[in-house]
Amino acid sequence: MATVFESLKQDETSFAAGLDPTMRTAAWFLLGHGLLWILLLVRWVTFGSVGWEPFEFETVLSEFPSITPYLLYGIGAAVDLVLGGAILREIGWAKTAAIGRNVVLIALATAYWWTADEFMGAIFFAALAGMILLLLTRQTAWAINYPAAFWLIIFFVLPNLIVFVISLSERGPRGTIIYPNILEDGFLSLFDDYARFFSRIGGQLIYLRIFWKSFWLALVNTIVCLLFGYPFAYWIARKPEKWRNILIFLVMIPFWTNFLVRTYAWMLLLRDTGLINNIWTITLHEQAQMLAGSSGFFAWLASITAEPLPLLFNQGAVFMGLFYGFFPFVVLPIYSNLEQLDWSLLEAAADLGASGFQTTIRVLLPLSMPGIVAAGIIVFVPSLGSYVTPAILGGGKVALLGNLLQQQFMTARDWPFGSAIGFLMMAIMLLAIMIYFRVGGARE
Repeated sequence: MATVFESLKQDETSFAAGLDPTMRTAAWFLLGHGLLWILLLVRWVTFGSVGWEPFEFETVLSEFPSITPYLLYGIGAAVDLVLGGAILREIGWAKTAAIGRNVVLIALATAYWWTADEFMGAIFFAALAGMILLLLTRQTAWAINYPAAFWLIIFFVLPNLIVFVISLSERGPRGTIIYPNILEDGFLSLFDDYARFFSRIGGQLIYLRIFWKSFWLALVNTIVCLLFGYPFAYWIARKPEKWRNILIFLVMIPFWTNFLVRTYAWMLLLRDTGLINNIWTITLHEQAQMLAGSSGFFAWLASITAEPLPLLFNQGAVFMGLFYGFFPFVVLPIYSNLEQLDWSLLEAAADLGASGFQTTIRVLLPLSMPGIVAAGIIVFVPSLGSYVTPAILGGGKVALLGNLLQQQFMTARDWPFGSAIGFLMMAIMLLAIMIYFRVGGARE
């Protein structure tokens, strides 16, 4: 608030010096907002003739008296167009009025969300008002970072806070959320679901075993992806530029297809009647049977090809799906790092007598370490919480953290325990990443 008042005191001085780009941008935002009100008004007037698909806030407005939308859109358009034009013409009162307009709009959006429980409309208008308010108060740095910061706060920080709050509750009789009585049960009763994750069930640490299996599968997938992805990215980076673009294009082609569809494609390949087992049990088996009388080897081959290979609904299938799905995420960041590398450093190391192995270990790997770290994190984090791949290729026989979370939310209706598992998983991953960067930064 102090910044706002200081900015208001500088109105006459700022306008005397000419309209700066920040204020001009704020004015154009207001004019654009005015046009938005006009478009919404046109939509409202033409609903019967055009048949628009109503937004949720328009559905809420339909419950008010019929004149309400006309007043809301009309007054909003008039105010924004007048204020935007006044700021462009450097009228002294315009900035103060515009700041008041945005403060009122944020308050109205908050009240609208609180009463109508309609999130998207409220957050949209509040976000625009917040952006204009920052521009009007000349908070240039905040305004530049506002879209990303607002998105992270609304769609990352707040959801995680909600998850944490839910994790402190207990499951009610019908899947409802009930918070324990701290005065009677004690403060530690809030963390019963966290303790449950580390407790024994039937004498076994079931949930810890699931976490350990998920962790090792994600770690092995990350290591294997790096082992295959780094040489591939290095090979691409050493190619001429025209070939590099083509090869990176080929790496990105899988992203054109939905991840779920690509996972189902592996299911078609690995199932008992899939391509691989058809070759194994039909083509190879028939040829082995024909030659079984001539050699003991073919007789043995005919016996083992009589049954399909167990390629699906096991941990190996899940690993194959994870490797295939996340392999491009390793190649791209490592290639991006290697592409900017000064290759003359490797030549200099060779001229100084370093062998190929020494050059790789002491020059190439340290210089490309940022890409390796980025690739490792990008693969490890989603692999740890992967749900689609274990559900489809594991067939419910491979229990990982993603499946456990889905089971708690969708089947058991135990949202508090599911939230506790999700928050624990996120906290462990963040802790591991922070420790890695802390140690890596200290060494550097």
